[in-house]
Amino acid sequence: MASETLTAAEVSRVLGRVAFGATASDLDTWTGKKYTDLVDALLDVHPLVPLPDDAQRLMFETNQNVNEHDARAWWLERMRTTPFPLLERMTLLWHGHFATGIRYPPTLKHLVVQNQTLRMNALGNVRTLVEAMNVDPAMLYWLNGAENSIPKVNENYAREFFELFTLGKRPQVYTETDIRQAAKAFSGWYVDGNDTAVFAESRHNTKKKKILGRTVGNLGAEEHKELVDIALDQPVSSLFLAYKLVANLAYVPDTNDALVKAVATTLRSSEWDIAAAVRTLLLHDAFRVPVPSKEQQLVRTPVDCVVHAAKALGVRIADPNLVRTIGRMGHELFDPVDVSGFALGRDWVSPVTALARYEAARTLHTLALAETTALVNPLPPAEDLKGWARRLGLTGFSMNTMNAVNSYLRTAKNASAHDRQAGTVILLLSSPEWVVF
Repeated sequence: MASETLTAAEVSRVLGRVAFGATASDLDTWTGKKYTDLVDALLDVHPLVPLPDDAQRLMFETNQNVNEHDARAWWLERMRTTPFPLLERMTLLWHGHFATGIRYPPTLKHLVVQNQTLRMNALGNVRTLVEAMNVDPAMLYWLNGAENSIPKVNENYAREFFELFTLGKRPQVYTETDIRQAAKAFSGWYVDGNDTAVFAESRHNTKKKKILGRTVGNLGAEEHKELVDIALDQPVSSLFLAYKLVANLAYVPDTNDALVKAVATTLRSSEWDIAAAVRTLLLHDAFRVPVPSKEQQLVRTPVDCVVHAAKALGVRIADPNLVRTIGRMGHELFDPVDVSGFALGRDWVSPVTALARYEAARTLHTLALAETTALVNPLPPAEDLKGWARRLGLTGFSMNTMNAVNSYLRTAKNASAHDRQAGTVILLLSSPEWVVF
């Protein structure tokens, strides 16, 4: 049983998993406080509160000539500065779950609108969130829902609705017939000239459909909501969605994982309250006291790692090279590789991501030295590993990491202080302690 109060290591781990990392100030604020108080603070989110960058978001939503770099930099900077980091972390999670990319159409403008829809529902209700995605303009374009009509039925969205969004495929409880019938129920929606989702009765299949054993009559524009009810009534749905939450916020679980079962139980008993499910996850001992031998650790995404570093080093995320480097690590915001979304777990660890991680660390170091905050809060010298741990919101480094840094410093003893410090930053931001939480 975990302690009632927080250790510094636990503050670092919790915020590193679900809030884009801790800072030295976070360690001071939360160490020794009640764990439940930290959970309450993380879940105390207000998606309707206007933030300074909302004006920029609205500009992206109304401007047809949106610059992809600017939009990505905007979201990354929002992750760094938001007073509601768990909400932004959940927005990123759902962006990967309902993976939608730029294809013209959907344009980046559509993706920014979808991004706000995800944010507004990120800790809300699963049913409401899925219903919103059913008729989201970006999604209607991305999975051909806008082409799904009489007489030409398109099954793309119906297939992913079951396989990727609500039920999964192990075990697969739906059949090809269920997919074809569901496609008919989803028919009738398209995107008009104002980039608004519109339902046209003349494009909708009005015949009765039998889906997963239930008969659906002609419900018109409400029919897609009936499909959400049918999917969520399947026992496997809560386990599938709980798996996604655990895999994104805690660790990639095995079959029959206790944390998945606990989160799934809360999803169903709370009538699909996402915040309640996340609270169950955060309070569970499997999350609080991970067992490395059982691989109960989170391999952080490139976005998590870079945003945390930028937060700790006081770097504004606007540099094109930094934003592009995240993309080279495979985590291109607004443009996942395919409908399956972004990688999970060990898939983020590869020679390609390692090289890009070195580049990101070097860029972050250069940017940190250029920030005016570096004058009042200078970076620690290369040799001060205790100072670096605190600056990065960590409680220390492993012996292997310290040996690697010290070995480098001995090799680079004749290099400039700048280069030695840069080398230390690259090694620390590539270390297991930084990537795995």
